[in-house]
Amino acid sequence: MVKSTDLQVVEVEGSGAVSLPPDSLRTNVSVEIRGESLEAAREEAAARTRAIVSALEGLQIPSLQVRNVGVSVSPIPEGDTERDRLAPPRIIGYEATSTVSVILEGAPLDVLRVESSRILEAALSAGANQTSGIHFFLSAPQEAYRAALKASIVDAERNAGAIAEAARLKLVGWRSVSSAGEDDVGRAFQMAAGRIGPRSTTFPIEPGEIEVTATVRARFRFAKR
Repeated sequence: MVKSTDLQVVEVEGSGAVSLPPDSLRTNVSVEIRGESLEAAREEAAARTRAIVSALEGLQIPSLQVRNVGVSVSPIPEGDTERDRLAPPRIIGYEATSTVSVILEGAPLDVLRVESSRILEAALSAGANQTSGIHFFLSAPQEAYRAALKASIVDAERNAGAIAEAARLKLVGWRSVSSAGEDDVGRAFQMAAGRIGPRSTTFPIEPGEIEVTATVRARFRFAKR
């Protein structure tokens, strides 16, 4: 029997990863309008927002969530000159921005592939001129994280075994283990974001797999052989 005084404790890390296809998507589409008056900019932005929402709802995609999540209006000042820098700038117009959130959860990969393209095309054709890109994600990442966590436990034990073999020690068993946290439950494929022209375009979109990772820190008891 190995005496407790002969035991040594070594700390190791273990990591695990699980890759799964996404089952959900989200995006924000916006319309940015500039007008000479506050009312003109606000009304034009509101009209285009209604058109965007109507176009998206007209796609008749089951479980699609569409809602207006933000409206902002700001004045456009005249450019500064050396002479006028100490005086308040003259307001020459107004800029109104309205943002629509689009979410589709719990859909097969083939549906996401097709509908993500339709969503962007419908929004841009209806008047949107900005987009955050398409973000694919898992609607319930916890199960994937648990699978990655199990894999990290196995990896930690293998690492401990490798240390024992290299150091010619005897691996006695576990002493403690703790999770290092959810490393990347939310990682997702993202399209390039930015300003896009209002032309009608078919977007070929291929969702990538989402990698969920986990890391543990484990302490093992070792003894001399």
